[in-house]
Amino acid sequence: MFTEAIYCDPKDHRFYGNRSYCNLCLEQHSAALKDAQRSIELAPDWPKGFFRKGCALMGLKRYNEAEKAMEQVLKLDQHINEASSKLVTCRILQLMDMGFEEEQSKLLLEKFNTVQGVLTSSEAKALKQTSPQEQSGSCRSLWVGNITVEVTEKDLWDLFKTFGEIESIRVLHQRFCAFVNFKNANMAARALEKLQGVELGSTKLVMRYPDRWIQRTLPSTQRTNTSLGFSAAGTQHSSASTGF
Repeated sequence: MFTEAIYCDPKDHRFYGNRSYCNLCLEQHSAALKDAQRSIELAPDWPKGFFRKGCALMGLKRYNEAEKAMEQVLKLDQHINEASSKLVTCRILQLMDMGFEEEQSKLLLEKFNTVQGVLTSSEAKALKQTSPQEQSGSCRSLWVGNITVEVTEKDLWDLFKTFGEIESIRVLHQRFCAFVNFKNANMAARALEKLQGVELGSTKLVMRYPDRWIQRTLPSTQRTNTSLGFSAAGTQHSSASTGF
């Protein structure tokens, strides 16, 4: 229906916003993002366009970019409560991608408000000092998120090689991530500590040990909490396509 409406009037930003919403409902997030971008081009002051963009980026797990889109929604209209809720969710998911548990992320954000504020806090640094040792064991691999299409394997190689000998790097642009495999676990641990949040391309990298390794090495109670945390995040995401 909205495709036909766009054919009749390709300059009406609302049609693109509504089709973006339909694509979100169908979990076609790339298509939803494209329509949201077009609605923003046609109406830069329309908050719903940025909201649709943020929801699509959340579906693509590009949480840092989604956060910026939700911030723009609130700049245009600070009374959109759903955008405020999604903004908090984006920040929680970014911290979870960095290895924090869901409850830790919530508590830290309540105190420091932003992801950057959390990462520079003494509380977060204290948690990060213990977490890698508890989780890493002898893991030589790192999962690296926020990998945009302009980031190449060579870019990652040049960035990570200063921390030790690299055995291989696998870039998955379609998933916006990469895997970096070091010669030994100490090299991986140093890179995780020093490169968390470093800018590469147009975004800040997020890193953690691969899911399968963390699930294998965490105690059973903590592993259950981790699974519940990501389930809750998925529930948050499933509501991202709602309107306001």
